[in-house]
Amino acid sequence: MSLQTKVGRAVLDLGDLIKSNVVGEIARAKSEKRLTLSDADLNTLVNIVTASIETTVRSGEDGITRLVKG
Repeated sequence: MSLQTKVGRAVLDLGDLIKSNVVGEIARAKSEKRLTLSDADLNTLVNIVTASIETTVRSGEDGITRLVKG
């Protein structure tokens, strides 16, 4: 596996970790009543946040792997 592939995979893995942590914190805030949302609103918020993180990570991954490729 090339360095470029390894770096790209690491960036995508980091994005997955960020998504998981952010979604977990949103769910925790709702369960602790720090955030008042219906279940439908929570699902909408989670979908918006995860889509935004995925788009950002993919864009960053492209740039980072291009730098590694040199």
